[in-house]
Amino acid sequence: MSSNVLNSMSHRNSVEGLHESLGSGRLVSVFSTKEGDRGLSIRYIVDTGASGYRCFEFAADRPVPSITALTPAAAWYEREVHDQYGIEILKHPDLRPLLLHENWPVKVHPMVDDVSSVPSFSGSYPFLEVRGDGVCEVAVGPVHAGIIEPGHFRFSVMGDRVIRLELRHFYTHKGTEKLFEQCPVPNGTLLAESVSGDNCFAHAVAYCQAVENAFGLEVSRRAASIRLIGLELERLLAHVADVGALCGDVGFTVPAAYASRIKEDLLRVSTATVGTRYWRGIATPGGVKRDVSSTAASRLAGAVERAARDFAGLARKALDTASVQNRFEGAGVLQSKVARDLAVVGPVARASGIDLEVRRDHPYGAYTEHTIDVPVFHYGDVLARARVRIEEAAVSAQIIIKAATELPPGPMCTSADWSKDGQGFSAVESPRGELLYWTCCRRGQLARCHIKSPSFQNWPALPFAVADNIIADFPLINKSFNLSYSGCER
Repeated sequence: MSSNVLNSMSHRNSVEGLHESLGSGRLVSVFSTKEGDRGLSIRYIVDTGASGYRCFEFAADRPVPSITALTPAAAWYEREVHDQYGIEILKHPDLRPLLLHENWPVKVHPMVDDVSSVPSFSGSYPFLEVRGDGVCEVAVGPVHAGIIEPGHFRFSVMGDRVIRLELRHFYTHKGTEKLFEQCPVPNGTLLAESVSGDNCFAHAVAYCQAVENAFGLEVSRRAASIRLIGLELERLLAHVADVGALCGDVGFTVPAAYASRIKEDLLRVSTATVGTRYWRGIATPGGVKRDVSSTAASRLAGAVERAARDFAGLARKALDTASVQNRFEGAGVLQSKVARDLAVVGPVARASGIDLEVRRDHPYGAYTEHTIDVPVFHYGDVLARARVRIEEAAVSAQIIIKAATELPPGPMCTSADWSKDGQGFSAVESPRGELLYWTCCRRGQLARCHIKSPSFQNWPALPFAVADNIIADFPLINKSFNLSYSGCER
């Protein structure tokens, strides 16, 4: 089965080519590599639309000009490569530490320096301050009154109105990209699954496809179809849970409870189908580890059909309720221009009028055999983000039912000689949006694995959606984005 590919075409040192592509395309990721005698390099991946993904590579053994003024979406990426590799970024508007916190010593860069024993450091983070009569600061987190992961939100408010929100994240930064180094290629799936727990299968498939592209490995139609079922089931689970959580955030507890029941029903049929609730341990480079029998596929299709019908009824009742409409509509508007400037992806982008969908635009695996309907709204508020998820859930259910009833024959996994060298790339539409893996393999091990998660892309847009709203609406707006701390911080 075919997959999206990265066109490198030796645009090396073509600054004009990069700027031209960014002018008409979309920045997808910026990351660095260090390979032996070649030294440091910095790579820019750009989605050029019909021409596909393109990679521009430049030497980074000298200061690198910032492109944040050209495309604001680059801001966090450039801060990250500065933290991780010590690359000097010229004329960056805000080069404060992003990943590294106040206890991390200066001039120690985890991706290039020895971090086996790092002494503790005592520093401070210079938060930006809004001054004026009546302006107060409200600090929320990093420890929250719940089981969510840590994240710090610093609000500047006047009365109840939010003037500015500043984020301080990466409390759960695990150094996953460093952990991938020297990992045997077949074992990398386990690490990929650990990046974001509720999107573990999307990460596993993205990693596997990147490795398969590196080694020119074709996956059977049956294995690709089983992967598709797992990916769409993961999306359906996420959207059902998200809409239920939004109902819970506005005190509409009955639909929230029903959404939890629908999700649990789907998790149980998932266990009956492949032996795991969240499809951990199913994807592997070359295919999948478990088959789906015709009986299990039929049972899954029936359960998904019932769940989709129940969820559609739940969503209709929720959105037809005046009190829910009053809270959702007009709250947390993310303007289309801001979303485009920050290259936002996934349901958040499509709710703000950006018609972007990897499954349709750059199809991979079994998606080449399916037509994907993409719901797009232009209001950019909580209601639009809920409606995108509701309509996408219906599309996912249809895809699962079709794939489960038409599973083609074929082997579960294709073997390969992992001792070769190669570079591979994959982009997958996870429930939160475009997820990217880039791998470099040397003698059976990973020399580099870069992960661009949709949450890393979308977190910088949240403050723009929160501004001018009342602070009490922040939990609702934040939930409508539904971003992953762990996935972002990896």
